[in-house]
Amino acid sequence: MRLPFLGVSLILLLSVTFGIGQSSYELATKQILDRAKDRMRHVWSLNRRIFVQLTAKGKSPLGGQVLNSKLEVEAETYRLFYDLAGNLSVVSVAELNDPLLRRRVQRMAKLQLQGLRPKDYEQAKDLLRQIHNFVNGPLVCPYEDCSARGSLAMYPQIMNKNMHTKLYEDLVINWKAWRRAINEKDVAKNTFIGYVRLLRIAATYNGHVTPSRTWYLNYDTENFQAEMEAVVWEIMPLYRELHAYLRREVQAAYPKADTKSDGAISAPIMDQILSQDWYPHQFFRTPHQGRQHQLPSVHRRLEEVLVTPVKINRKAAEFFESLGLMVMPNIFYDRFSRRMNDEEGGAECKSQVYYFPPDVALRYCPKLDYKKMMQIHGTMAELQYHLYKMQLPFGLDTEPCPGFGAAIAETVILASGTPRHLHRLHILLNDSLTEEQSLNRLFRMGVHTLIAVPQYFINDKFLVDVMDGRIGVKDYNCAYWGLQDKFAGVQPPLQRLNKDFDVDFKFYRGLNPETSNTKKFLAEILGFQFYRSFCLASGQYKPGDPNFPLHNCDFYDSKEAGKKIRDMMQLGATRHWRDVMEIATGERKLSGRGILEYFAPLFTWLKERNKQLDIEPGWDADELCRRD
Repeated sequence: MRLPFLGVSLILLLSVTFGIGQSSYELATKQILDRAKDRMRHVWSLNRRIFVQLTAKGKSPLGGQVLNSKLEVEAETYRLFYDLAGNLSVVSVAELNDPLLRRRVQRMAKLQLQGLRPKDYEQAKDLLRQIHNFVNGPLVCPYEDCSARGSLAMYPQIMNKNMHTKLYEDLVINWKAWRRAINEKDVAKNTFIGYVRLLRIAATYNGHVTPSRTWYLNYDTENFQAEMEAVVWEIMPLYRELHAYLRREVQAAYPKADTKSDGAISAPIMDQILSQDWYPHQFFRTPHQGRQHQLPSVHRRLEEVLVTPVKINRKAAEFFESLGLMVMPNIFYDRFSRRMNDEEGGAECKSQVYYFPPDVALRYCPKLDYKKMMQIHGTMAELQYHLYKMQLPFGLDTEPCPGFGAAIAETVILASGTPRHLHRLHILLNDSLTEEQSLNRLFRMGVHTLIAVPQYFINDKFLVDVMDGRIGVKDYNCAYWGLQDKFAGVQPPLQRLNKDFDVDFKFYRGLNPETSNTKKFLAEILGFQFYRSFCLASGQYKPGDPNFPLHNCDFYDSKEAGKKIRDMMQLGATRHWRDVMEIATGERKLSGRGILEYFAPLFTWLKERNKQLDIEPGWDADELCRRD
């Protein structure tokens, strides 16, 4: 267990033992938290320094100063929360009258990886760095010879190669080569085993007999995995229709894959499908062919109308101002909004938010395209959230559960990408697409969302079932493929053994609690729930009215939607996330209803099209994983 540190915590121990007055007990608890906030101010000052270093003229974004500052932030943050949890662990919450003080203690007395003792925490960081290298390190020689072109990383090089190739053989070669490279001598599997061991140790410090309770720490829900699974089954009828349609496209494009008419889809092909969601030369056909039915190109109009990323940033900020949220002052753009260097992040660069109260700052991607325009709206949601949360007591100045803020951001991303909003920005001539274009757009978005959601769940479930001992080491691989079969209709491209370790690169990314698959799952599902609610409140979604479908809802300028967003943001973590979501949705559980209503026209078309082609939804995967 973590031991409390002498000082104020000693007063707490004495007060429990010898009955010191309740007011003194609460005062001592507040003093612990006040001292922790003083230390947090130092961390915030380091964040400010990092922002200044990154934006100073002539400074390299990868310079040693920045790296040292980031390492210092990580070390200081760990020491702060580790010490604080040790002190708060002796606090008897029942002795506290102030409900906010009780909630602060409850949330900060238990930790995930930061609850590990220093030696174990350093080991966990080392393992996460190694796991990161599995995905981003140049480790792979697909054709056995790297002398000419050098080794490749799974992301982005191999992923980009897979996105462009039209040969099934290439997909399989790359799929095998990456797994062979990272798991030579069982390196990847042993790294994962070591990491799970540390997650279990962290759970024991929290008093959790079931380790996954620490993984799901701030969801405060018994059997949260069961709630996620219920959502997967709720949207499964739609997923099965999309899967059946795509399976037929796979059969036409990749005959060598030998995909059965009632079978699962090969994993490397499903990975390619997901990577080609918005790729213009994808192998699968959209519902309506013909040039007149394809989505209008907005890139040229973006350049003509919005001209620069700076203007896009201001337009994104205006979206929130129209809702009645905070106005970003000129001083923000003058002092706290800076452009990234062109070499940072490549084509997939993402804007970054820096939090150092009383200020927030932004480093934005210099690219000018449709995808970045939508993403910056999500980034502005994060900025707004920080501005509201910083008014709250330390420890509650955060989102109520991981992924909650990203869910709010998802709603604005969805709204900003609609034809109705693009028309408002004078990028499209009309505020709606033709019926054929609209269906093609929904299909693309369906590939982007509906294929990803079950994968988030599978990756989360596999990790949690391993942590809790429901899957043993000897059964890892076949258990993983069993989940892929059950929830996604995906199978390996060739015969595999239980001694192999075939989890995909998105699984490794999700091992870090900061980027967990749990968080991504909740952001997608709750995001569509929020979006539906905001659209109903704004009057821009009228169920049954073809002129106001959910998929073309732009709740810009809706003070009703804005009030829901502001009320949630202002609460931070002062209340349970279910209480906060109820403000917007009137519901207290995750639901697939938002997704089903959003994609309703696509669902109808897929059912009719599959019936016309005599395609039966569902699958029976081949037995391609053999238990040793």
